[in-house]
Amino acid sequence: MFLTDRAVAGGEATETKKQPSDSSQVQVLSAVSKPSNTDSKRGATDPQCLTGLSPDEVEAALGKPSGKLQNAQGALWLYAEWRVQFDRKSHVLKIEKDQPVRLSKLDPHFVATANAVAKGANERAAAEDAARVKAAALQEQRIKIVSNGGRQVDLPALMAPGKITIVDFYAEWCGPCRKISPQLEQLTKDDPDVVLLKIDIVNWGTPVTHQFGIESVPNVRVFGRTGAQLGDVTSDVGLVMKLVEQAKGS
Repeated sequence: MFLTDRAVAGGEATETKKQPSDSSQVQVLSAVSKPSNTDSKRGATDPQCLTGLSPDEVEAALGKPSGKLQNAQGALWLYAEWRVQFDRKSHVLKIEKDQPVRLSKLDPHFVATANAVAKGANERAAAEDAARVKAAALQEQRIKIVSNGGRQVDLPALMAPGKITIVDFYAEWCGPCRKISPQLEQLTKDDPDVVLLKIDIVNWGTPVTHQFGIESVPNVRVFGRTGAQLGDVTSDVGLVMKLVEQAKGS
């Protein structure tokens, strides 16, 4: 009986020793083959762990990106919570937490004010455009060109009532005419009381040259507000300006 009890006890003792040994082996194998989810997740999303990795390694850790961009530094991969920046050698340069931008609700008063400012700016721009168009139209009216093949003209009908009129008889082939023409036009632009009437004689011997006894060009004459000619025919712009001032004082 004593031997039996010892054998049983020994057997139990032996079994008891084997049991913790087997259990210990199972626990060690489990720890090696199945890393904890917490450690895996921390390693995949920790910027220090991703720095220097290749695109394949990043994709293995984070999955496929939702978008890919290219900037001056290299490729930029976009994830729901991360922005992974690669360098030009396709290695992770840095990884940043993506901060979503949330738009707050706009203040209705601010919107109304902004709309009013924009509307006012558009109206001012439209008014300025209209003023420029009107000024250009007036400018065109203050500089008239008559080119009718050298026929006679009704000079009084062409003059602007109440204005000082400079009449410039010219020809396209006349060099001195082309020289003084910009000066006469500028004189008209600078003085709203002056209009310029340019009449093309076309050539010598045309009806308009006989009508006004034109023997040379440029042939410039100044007429006062009443339509009367002041001074003599001239090609001197300085004298034209003096005659204009004389017409203003009369």
